Amino acid sequence: MIGKAITGKGFGGCISYCLEDKKMKQDKDQALTRDRAEILLFNKCFGNKRELVQQFNEVRKLNPKQSKPVFHFTLSMAPGEQLSRPLLIQIAQDCAEEFGFKSNQFIAVEHKDTRHQHIHIVANRIGFAGKTNVPDSNSYKRMAEFCRKAEQKYQLQQVLSPRRFLAKSQQLLSRKDKRKEFIKTELRQILQSSKTFENFQQGVK
Repeated sequence: MIGKAITGKGFGGCISYCLEDKKMKQDKDQALTRDRAEILLFNKCFGNKRELVQQFNEVRKLNPKQSKPVFHFTLSMAPGEQLSRPLLIQIAQDCAEEFGFKSNQFIAVEHKDTRHQHIHIVANRIGFAGKTNVPDSNSYKRMAEFCRKAEQKYQLQQVLSPRRFLAKSQQLLSRKDKRKEFIKTELRQILQSSKTFENFQQGVK
């Protein structure tokens, strides 16, 4: 299983993307892909697209300082793997538990417009007490760890090459820039050995 976790500013666009039918990118003249979305789970919210956006925004207003209240997760199964609806719901609930939004508003939706089965989860990072109670730090690492645990827990196919789910332009990019890591290590050592700012300046020349 491969997962993505991103934060966003607006619930309207995100919820619309998850719930609406759409045209396939390959053919702009093609008819809408009907029934591409099936809602698996409502949590502390309910209704159609308009009602859901309204409910999420009402809670968002409790913390107007938070500029990115949206947490959008995508969980993609391995090619050829087809999970049952109850299992997809359980995995969505596990994700809510893992990332700490089980007490917040969220919806889980299955999409049926690609070859590999996948679900979307839209969660509100703001709780009903008005606090941002869902952190977004280290989300890439946390998602990778969650996927590995889910594969073991439910005996899913292990996806050893997550890059296949990325766009071709992204597949060639290194996930970890060794040069940056080297520079960070060097700067840290110079900083620790410098007693004055002048010493530090001389060390980095």
